Amino acid sequence: MTMVSDQPVRIAFVDDDENLLSSHRRNFARLAPHWQGLYFNNPQTALAEISGDPDVTAAILDIHMPIMTGLELAAKLRNLRSDLIIVMLTGYADLQSALTAVNEFGVFRFYPKPTALKTVLEGIETEIARKRGESRDTIPAAFLDLFHLGLIATDERLAISHMNAQAAEMLRRSPAMQVNPENRLLIDNAPDDLDRFLHPPAGRVPAMQRGFSLDHEQGALSVFLRRVRNGADKKDSFVFILVEPERMGPPTIDDLIDVFGLTRSEAKLTQKLAEGMSLDQAADLVGISLSSARTYLKTVFSKIGVNRQPQLMKTVLSTIPALRR
Repeated sequence: MTMVSDQPVRIAFVDDDENLLSSHRRNFARLAPHWQGLYFNNPQTALAEISGDPDVTAAILDIHMPIMTGLELAAKLRNLRSDLIIVMLTGYADLQSALTAVNEFGVFRFYPKPTALKTVLEGIETEIARKRGESRDTIPAAFLDLFHLGLIATDERLAISHMNAQAAEMLRRSPAMQVNPENRLLIDNAPDDLDRFLHPPAGRVPAMQRGFSLDHEQGALSVFLRRVRNGADKKDSFVFILVEPERMGPPTIDDLIDVFGLTRSEAKLTQKLAEGMSLDQAADLVGISLSSARTYLKTVFSKIGVNRQPQLMKTVLSTIPALRR
């Protein structure tokens, strides 16, 4: 990837999980050799360092940390550094917290765990370029296609210009969001300030993103709305990103490799165990002997930092909520 590098760029990573922090350190050096990384396992130390260093361009925060949560840290950083690009890493169960982060603390973007670091850095690079006036604000297609998300593109009147298959299926299940005969998006019980977001008062700097949740009898629909600037002489467009929190699947093999550093064989075995299979059942489906499975499992325990199978499953399923299908 091509990195913006004509001005100092320092990226701070804040995560109490030393394994993930080490993974960030290794991958960041490879992906962004012209940028500098700072790594903190203590959010209080991170707050002091980031707030006092104007060259820290962006902070990537884990939402779950002791002493101070990622949301609390984001709020404090925003008060002290209005220019800071704040990115939040969240689990699937934290969508409501992600909405709060976007709406109240000015978080630039949240990424579900796991997301490849390359995707996160590309998002930050795009925002840096936008702030420097080097590009218009866009949403990378690679980011939108990475997850099993519904995607609807509209104009300011909510006239739909694009809808992917996932979004169409979600709208079929959800009465809270529908399409009228004029091909415009209808939102039942929309937030009171949605119209103000779409049509900001003259002279006001428009907000770039808005999140809200729509509850209905069949479940809930989390909506993340992003403004796309099309230039001074054109009206803005909007992208609705839709997520159904209750529809989750098992972690993918690539997720397990990316997050925990497992080999493909270890990831295949761990995936089957995460689906609730016994070790001998998992070994049979993966195509290895039970004795090889036991050997793999010991290595997996060591890499993930657990010593029993129930702990392994709890760690895997809580860390990887399986957005990708």
